[in-house]
Amino acid sequence: MAIYYMYDAVTRQFIGEVQAPNQPVNSTELPPVRNFNDKTYNLQDPIWDGEKWTGSNKELDLLDLIEALTIQLGQYEARLAVSEARLATLEGGDTENV
Repeated sequence: MAIYYMYDAVTRQFIGEVQAPNQPVNSTELPPVRNFNDKTYNLQDPIWDGEKWTGSNKELDLLDLIEALTIQLGQYEARLAVSEARLATLEGGDTENV
């Protein structure tokens, strides 16, 4: 017997879990949680999208925002380095102290 996570056929919202010998219709073996940095977060009002559960979690939403901002900062720093290199080339590279 295995545990299956059921969802409504129309809304695809999580409706509970069952233990059964065979997988029931409108169910998945994946629990309605999300893993991030080796931690498991329960989702609020999870909905099955056909591949994974989607839903919110205040703590997880904040971590997602921090991750997105970190990626944006890295991209900005890379563009800044390229711009500084171009500027140094346009200015002739080395400068003289007078």
